[in-house]
Amino acid sequence: MVVTHAHDVAKLKLNKADNVARPKRVLMVDPEHFRVDYAINPYMTNAAGELNKIDLGLAKKQWATLKATYERLGFEVLVVTGDHKLPDMVFAANQSFPFLLFDKSGAPKKTVVLSRMRSEFRRPEVPYFKSFYKDLGYDVAELNAPSKDIYFEGNGDAIPHYPYNLVWGGYGERTSPEVYHELSERFGLNVAMLKLIDRNFYHLDTCFSILNENTVVIQKEAFDSDGLELIRAVFTNVIEAELEDNLNYFVCNCHSPDGRHVITHKGAQKFVETLKKHKFDVIEVDTGEYIKSGGSVFCMKMMVY
Repeated sequence: MVVTHAHDVAKLKLNKADNVARPKRVLMVDPEHFRVDYAINPYMTNAAGELNKIDLGLAKKQWATLKATYERLGFEVLVVTGDHKLPDMVFAANQSFPFLLFDKSGAPKKTVVLSRMRSEFRRPEVPYFKSFYKDLGYDVAELNAPSKDIYFEGNGDAIPHYPYNLVWGGYGERTSPEVYHELSERFGLNVAMLKLIDRNFYHLDTCFSILNENTVVIQKEAFDSDGLELIRAVFTNVIEAELEDNLNYFVCNCHSPDGRHVITHKGAQKFVETLKKHKFDVIEVDTGEYIKSGGSVFCMKMMVY
C-alpha cells in the first residue's frame, strides 16, 4: 500500500509489530578517502562558489567519535573500507535500503534493495555494499524499474518507522516516486510518500528524522501541504526545526538509534533544549567536516540487522 494523503492513512492498517524491531548493528564507511571533489548539493561550495576544503585529520577524529558513540550505546559497528575514487562513499545511508521481509509463516528474512544513484559520481559506490550485504547473509535485490531515469537513494530517502509496518519515502530531488510503488508491490511494504520541494533538502533525511514511534523532527519548508498533513496524521508529536538551525547545524539529520538517545551535530542549543523537554537524552557530536559535503549523523551510518 502506498499513500500520499492524510485521508488515506487508515488504509495502511498500521500495526505495531514485535518482530519489526530496530536493528542492533551500525554500518559505517572508513573516512580515509573523504573529500569534496564535485558539487551535487548546495552545501559543497562556499559563498564564492568554490569547492569546500576538508581537514581530513579532523574528519577522521569526528568519524571516530561518532563510531565510539554508537558503541557506547551498545551497538556493534561494522566498517566498510572506502575507495580513493569515491569521496562520498562515507555517507553510508545512501547506497542501500535494508529491511526484514517476512514469509507466510512470519519468519524474517534479511533483505536489501540496492540504490540506483542519480549522480554519476556516486553510482560506483553501490557494488561495494552489494558484497557487504551478501557476506552479512542478506538477500540482495536490485530495482526492476526498466527506465534508466528512475533513481533511488536508499535510506537517505526511505526511512523505516519502527515498530510499525511503515516506510516513509521521500522523492523529488534524488529519488523517483515510481520506486515506492515497486517496493510496495514487490515486497509488501506500506509506504507513506513525501514530496520534497526545496533543493536544500534533497534527501528525506535532511528534513525528517524519526525519534520514536510517536515523535518526528521535521523541516516544514521541505514539504508541500499534503506531506505536512500526512506527517501530522501519523505522528502525535511533530517537532518543527528552525530553518537556520537546520541549514547551519543539520538538526534534522540527527539520529535516534534506540528511541531514547538522540545523536546530533553540536551547537544548536535551542534544538537540544527542545529535545530535552521531550525527555530525550541528547548526545552532541562534531560533524562539521561532513556538513561541508552536505551530510551529518544520519547520513554517516546505516542501521543493519
